[in-house]
Amino acid sequence: MSEAERVEEAPSTGRVALVLQGGGALGAYQVGAYQALDEAGYCPTWFAGTSIGAINAAIMAGNARERRLEKLDEFWRTVGRSPLMMPPDGPARRVFNAWSAWQTMALGQPGFFGWRPTYPWFALPGNAAAISFYDTRPLRSTLEKVVDLDRINNDRAVRLSVGAVNVRTGRQVYFDSLRQKIAYEHIMASGALPPAFPPIEIDGEWYWDGGIVSNTPLDVIIDQLPRRSTLCFMVDLFDSMGPSPRVMEDVEARRKDIMYASRSERSIEAHRLQHNLRRAIMALWDALSPEAQKDPHLNQLADLGCTTTMYIVRIVHCSEPGELATKDYEFSSVSVSDHRRAGYQDTMQILENPTWLRPLPPDMGVILHELPRPLDNGRVADRQTAGAGSFLAARAE
Repeated sequence: MSEAERVEEAPSTGRVALVLQGGGALGAYQVGAYQALDEAGYCPTWFAGTSIGAINAAIMAGNARERRLEKLDEFWRTVGRSPLMMPPDGPARRVFNAWSAWQTMALGQPGFFGWRPTYPWFALPGNAAAISFYDTRPLRSTLEKVVDLDRINNDRAVRLSVGAVNVRTGRQVYFDSLRQKIAYEHIMASGALPPAFPPIEIDGEWYWDGGIVSNTPLDVIIDQLPRRSTLCFMVDLFDSMGPSPRVMEDVEARRKDIMYASRSERSIEAHRLQHNLRRAIMALWDALSPEAQKDPHLNQLADLGCTTTMYIVRIVHCSEPGELATKDYEFSSVSVSDHRRAGYQDTMQILENPTWLRPLPPDMGVILHELPRPLDNGRVADRQTAGAGSFLAARAE
């Protein structure tokens, strides 16, 4: 059989999912990415998020499509802080960003969190004040204004999954509207990053930010049973690729990017190996004779296989001029606007060349599509592209 005869059309319809990574103030980037997807006609039916990604996902799932951007704008206006004057470009912007981040640490963030009157070391053991610096009750009030829980829990056409970590067991959990009734506590638990924020109690257990274990909730989409071929847009807020540090401030910024981004890449690689193995199992099953397929032991092995394909379109926030290591808690309205604009532009760029709609080899289980990203020496970073049965990076050039 020729190579041309072995390809199959990538699905232009079917399940569309949106996976949103955690990253604090950088989450405004995801708003711009969603706006571009919406304008292009991509309407996700499954939203999965961690931390700030869980908040954005809940706002999207908790509103009708025509009101999602309105409510996202309302949330980010609420938690942003408007400066007294517009910051200039260049080195002065770094000073402005540092000052804005210091304000967040010193004053908290409106509609999000505020300082507790008592330091943890002076609070009575066992209460929230003894194990966190900030009070996140303002976030619940904000969520009540921008997230309609009735829509999340009753609209079967839309699904929400938010990742958290059980404090007692240390295990990753996903609160899923398909399996349980979602409350504001589930959304807050996904963003309860210690030691800044207190854990959230749900049904007698305490939960922290899901980013402690996995900052990108891709596994909840790919591992879902029964499996379905899915077009998954994944919006990452930290980039593993970037310039070499020149000053100490750059060291911390790169450390944070690498630490959070590496989990995303390891997750994709692990799912690629597992999913391609499932495709191989089904290929072997189809090659068996009808008599061999009646063997109960072989039937059990066939249950481990599948014929689905997961198309992952990865959109990555690259560090912008003036960003510091504090970029994930620098909530000035200026930076929020910059992040959103970058998310919109990056997503529009990858949508200009939708490689996921091209014919592809049928034995690929997980296929990654992403833009090449430049390094500090002007070269364009690129991953290894392997043949069928291995990792395929479909570049939008």
